[in-house]
Amino acid sequence: MFTVTNWLVVLCLVVFAGLMGLLAVLRDKLGFTARVGLALVIGAVFGVVLQLLFGAETATGAGASIKKWINIVGSLFTKSLQLIIVPLVLVSIINAITKLTSFGEGFKKAGRIIAFLLVTTAVSAVFTIIVVRLFNLSADHLIEYTASTSQPADVASTIINLIPNNLFAAFSSNSVLPVVFAAVLLGFAYLAVKRENAELGMRFEAFLETAYALVLKMVHFVIKFTPYGVLAIITGRVASGSGQFIIQLGLVIVASFVTMLLIFIMHLVIAAVGGISPLLYLRKTAPPLLFAFSSRSSAATVPLTIQAQRSLGVGEANANLASALGTCIGQNGCAGLTPPMIAILVGLVQGWNVWSPAFLVPLVLYVVIASIGTAGVGGGAINVSLLVLSLMGLPIELVTILISIDFIIDMGRTLINVSDSILSGFMSGKLEREINEDILYDRISLEEMEKQELRTKYSGAAV
Repeated sequence: MFTVTNWLVVLCLVVFAGLMGLLAVLRDKLGFTARVGLALVIGAVFGVVLQLLFGAETATGAGASIKKWINIVGSLFTKSLQLIIVPLVLVSIINAITKLTSFGEGFKKAGRIIAFLLVTTAVSAVFTIIVVRLFNLSADHLIEYTASTSQPADVASTIINLIPNNLFAAFSSNSVLPVVFAAVLLGFAYLAVKRENAELGMRFEAFLETAYALVLKMVHFVIKFTPYGVLAIITGRVASGSGQFIIQLGLVIVASFVTMLLIFIMHLVIAAVGGISPLLYLRKTAPPLLFAFSSRSSAATVPLTIQAQRSLGVGEANANLASALGTCIGQNGCAGLTPPMIAILVGLVQGWNVWSPAFLVPLVLYVVIASIGTAGVGGGAINVSLLVLSLMGLPIELVTILISIDFIIDMGRTLINVSDSILSGFMSGKLEREINEDILYDRISLEEMEKQELRTKYSGAAV
């Protein structure tokens, strides 16, 4: 026999289904970011309503029954994210390695730029660790407390586990570290095959491009369901939580922007060491940085990134290489900020000693590894976070929570990524003593310099 409470449960589930339907209807009227933000707000409000209706019963009884059904949507979204981790890692790393072969004579330039990007990403991760410690961030109201007896593997065990006994078993268990090793091995095997047989190498490269496109399309399909996953997850957490949920989300946003400020100050210091005053650097790089902030895409900013580097006196080769590599390797924001912050917060909830060197050293190392192959589009930090959490052996549930506020943080992250890309080209040019100070200090315009180069080129050809 249906009681009033049972009818109330059914009514609440019908309302939840209606809210999901509303998000679906708004698909063609609101952008993706707007719908994710709307899902966050609606989920928080509906969660409060459930808590007011059922009170303590959100842990047991009728409230728990509602949460159980609502959590189906959130769990499906979380499992879908887990599904794409291994194929994404495999094709991203192989694809990053194969791109290095196209640099030809610029291989040394590429090596310097990559080294700069990876080192600054490691330093960014250290800044993130410091800020999380200073802010005393916690996620105990964001995800369920699931204290674990397991601890991160020590360095020796990590090295041993790098090579799997069975690669397919690693694939099926989502053990990412062996997949990373296999991807690197396969990438360098491709380089060897291409040197011996260019035709075979081209076939594999074509296959890889197809596989990479397919995996990114899979990621796109999963990400399209983000508004519905956010609605379900936020509703469930707010219904069983308190105002601390919103406070902890707000602190994550504030801590993220404080970290980004520290990283950007580091960039200005590096510019000063390279001989540019911070004011000159800001003036020259303002167009791409502002566009990156608004577009949330370092890939879309590439033309402006190249132009900014050229205005700093960087040669064409370094400018092109740094702009291209900066969209997929060592992004200070997408790799150095969000992934280590999430890993520490999840580790704390798991009951791990996250402030020990046994946790922090592998974390920084995995952040650097995961930064190779970062997608230069909005949401790239989510993919890197999934990889870092998998490498650390941590659950990914917090990622699904933070997706709801990711668009806020992502604007600043993209600005940081582009700034680091510009600096990598400038510092590479500085080491090669190729910086054109006439352009840098506006004694001659870039356009006039390019015209002179063309005149010199054609006059030399005539001779």
